[in-house]
Amino acid sequence: MMRTEDEERKEQKKKHIMQAALKIFSRKGYSPTALDEVAQEAGIAKGTLYLYFKDKEDLMYNTLMSVHDGLKERMMEVIAEDMPPLEILEKIALIMFEYFHEHDEFYNIYLTILNYNLLSNYTHLFESMMGRKKELYDFEFHLVEEAKHLHLIRDDLATIDIVMAFDGIVMNILDQIFFLKTDEEFNPGQKAKMVMRLFLEGAGRHGR
Repeated sequence: MMRTEDEERKEQKKKHIMQAALKIFSRKGYSPTALDEVAQEAGIAKGTLYLYFKDKEDLMYNTLMSVHDGLKERMMEVIAEDMPPLEILEKIALIMFEYFHEHDEFYNIYLTILNYNLLSNYTHLFESMMGRKKELYDFEFHLVEEAKHLHLIRDDLATIDIVMAFDGIVMNILDQIFFLKTDEEFNPGQKAKMVMRLFLEGAGRHGR
């Protein structure tokens, strides 16, 4: 069913507010941020903000889920492709590098939530973020199991340990990109190949 012009306008306004919120949350953190600051960044009255979000937690939830759902959509496109499991793993790394590079403000908040549990008191938001993370782990688990079956990677290592190692390499490289701020030109394709090279040095059949 197509949206009406009014519905489309409201959706665009909501996205505009969430983009403003992402900037402020990334810059100041969740707790210190006031909704007045978000409204000012968005160029709207504070009362207008409440037409779209009931409170700060609701704004944070919708903002993060919106960006995270965009990442999930790209991942689903990869899942639908008919490729060998190791090629899909490399594609996952590539997508994460590209997506977080496009949404670097989101990455700062993403790390805060998943690594430091600073929003664990906000159950709905925290569980949703962890649920998205588990979906990715489950898919990677399936890929590693398939790669083991094809004798592409070692079968003497626990699958979950291999998955965590793969994700750890990806996240460490993302940390270098966003926090070390080197002068090196960012090349997502090269970084994804680096991930697979490091990953297979430990988990590949030759890595015994």
